[in-house]
Amino acid sequence: MTLSNSLEQATRSVAVPDRMNGLTIKKATPFHATRLVNFLKRFDEIAFCDWQSEDLLKGLLSHDNTFCYLAENHSGAIIGAVAGGTMGTRGTINHLAVSPDYRHSRIGTSLTNSILNDFRQHGIRRVFLFIDQDNASAVRFWNRQGFSQTRGEITCEVDL
Repeated sequence: MTLSNSLEQATRSVAVPDRMNGLTIKKATPFHATRLVNFLKRFDEIAFCDWQSEDLLKGLLSHDNTFCYLAENHSGAIIGAVAGGTMGTRGTINHLAVSPDYRHSRIGTSLTNSILNDFRQHGIRRVFLFIDQDNASAVRFWNRQGFSQTRGEITCEVDL
């Protein structure tokens, strides 16, 4: 299922705090690649492929068109992350994950707001993402973030 969000239509612009209930949200750098890969691979419900290696992520995090934020708990463990990038005039959110113990505490929303604010600042006006059609909780989450299902499009892909 493909969802999209027109950033021109989004009415809320929520400032993302650096600290939230003892948690820290910060922009990821290539330094975070190993921890980020290890974190994302823990989640069956996100499509983190075997070819998405630490080296690949380090390279991507060095690009101006890649955006990634981490949420860390008070001990510095990653408990949430969002990653995406831009393609021309569109943005894409590739991954969002929050540790089960921290879900329903607005961390996913804060991470989403962080990446959407970056997209806005870079002139992006539409963002899309893909969700497994059987992941009802993800569909509900993204609908609450202002995303809606794309009509009339078919998603095609090929591994290279």
